[in-house]
Amino acid sequence: MDGETLENVKSELKDLLKDCKKLCIMGVGNTMKGDDGFGVYVVEKLAEYYNKIGYDINPNNEVNIINDNLVLLNCGVVPENFTDVLKKEKPSHILILDAALMGEKPGTLKIVDSEDIAEVGFSTHALPMTIIIKYITHYINTEILVIGIEPKNLDFGGSLSNEIKEKASQFTKVLINIISNRN
Repeated sequence: MDGETLENVKSELKDLLKDCKKLCIMGVGNTMKGDDGFGVYVVEKLAEYYNKIGYDINPNNEVNIINDNLVLLNCGVVPENFTDVLKKEKPSHILILDAALMGEKPGTLKIVDSEDIAEVGFSTHALPMTIIIKYITHYINTEILVIGIEPKNLDFGGSLSNEIKEKASQFTKVLINIISNRN
């Protein structure tokens, strides 16, 4: 992913979140399968950031309610286990971060259109992403955005590749900037 691609995602996200009243960011993935841990990594880094700037949160918790308009969920491989939290918090927007097999160059970051979800590989979940999204939208009036990154390595026992870790760090900074400027 080059700077232009990151800028495109940043610009598109800013536009999609401009009317956001309450944002929930769900990090999804298996940290034991290399780059599949992308979403979890980003949510953990966001939690660390908010902890450092004075919010009384525990970055190691699965659920971190930062304030009245930001919730971070470290969902691992079971995002369906967090639907009760979503029902309780009622976010206006949900951002799901996950590694996605999109047939792109490793490190490519994309907002995956809801119509294309069925054609994108999100392989480590107990339930398909399409079912999870349908369930959530049945119970909550929310807009769901899925951001996928093309993984480089999904080998069991591996950690994030250096390339994906760098992209995840850059993307974390983008999210912090967008969140800070919408409050």
